Amino acid sequence: MNLLEVAIPSLVGFIVAIISTLWIIKTSSDRGLVGKDVNKPNKPEVPLLGGVATVSGFVAGSFTLLALNFSLAPLVEPILLSSLLVGFLGVLDDLLNIRQLLRAFTPIFAAVPVALASLGHSTISVPFLGPVNFGIFYYVLIVPIALTITSNAFNMLEGLNGLSAGMGIVMAAAFAFIGLRGSGYPFVAGLLSLILISCLLGFLVFNRYPARVFPGNVGTYFIGALLGALGISGYMLTALVILYIPYVVEFLLKARTRFKGISFGIPQQDGTLVWSGKPQSLTHVVMKVGRLKEPQVVGLLWVMEALFAVLAVVLQTTVIIIR
Repeated sequence: MNLLEVAIPSLVGFIVAIISTLWIIKTSSDRGLVGKDVNKPNKPEVPLLGGVATVSGFVAGSFTLLALNFSLAPLVEPILLSSLLVGFLGVLDDLLNIRQLLRAFTPIFAAVPVALASLGHSTISVPFLGPVNFGIFYYVLIVPIALTITSNAFNMLEGLNGLSAGMGIVMAAAFAFIGLRGSGYPFVAGLLSLILISCLLGFLVFNRYPARVFPGNVGTYFIGALLGALGISGYMLTALVILYIPYVVEFLLKARTRFKGISFGIPQQDGTLVWSGKPQSLTHVVMKVGRLKEPQVVGLLWVMEALFAVLAVVLQTTVIIIR
């Protein structure tokens, strides 16, 4: 592929994400689909469903990629289908507030397209163990469980302006760096990671502090599912595991509250966020570092994820996935 075939889909995704976000901001406001930004002293109302813009941008970018090179369809289509199914779950949750049990296990069924696309690739190299062939368990257990975890876990660590979009950019950048160094499925996953980065950058223009739009569950579920699908289909499971370590910590913190904990802080008049009780989220752990404002809390979490991204790249590029 030439440079234009790589750059054009990402540019299309970026432009569509910006246009879609502007439309979502107006439409959600007009129809009363708003939520309070509780991290601000005055708790302003902010439009919801901004994740629809990320979905729109990624779909547009992916279709552009296929228009330029339709031979990539065997991998692009399963990744797109699985992530869209989980994104639809997020829309239902935003609008209907569906039950937690349904939210938790629906991604298992959404994993079917990615699992089918992975047929014939059940052997992976595990750090310190070497190549392990998981056989049928790879398709019926590992892939569904991985997509379920990545979807739900990404949704847990959210609640601050720009947090999930920035974390997604860092994680996708790691996949892009790894995938574009290879060929075949990893390379295609790297191309799709670039499109995701461009869409998230377009959305972050409006979601950064002070946010003019929230991603909603449609955004967090879609990004989490897409990252999981990219890691699985691009044979980057080692990197996927490392990148999600902060989310494992978040899961454990939320589990202590029986998943009723929050990620918000208590806003002060000087713009800082504080949390005085036991941490219910990684955001609270960071808030206890000092008197930090919301962008500083978010920035530190981005830096934390970037460190894990470096580790993920090192381990993934030295522990080769068996293809």
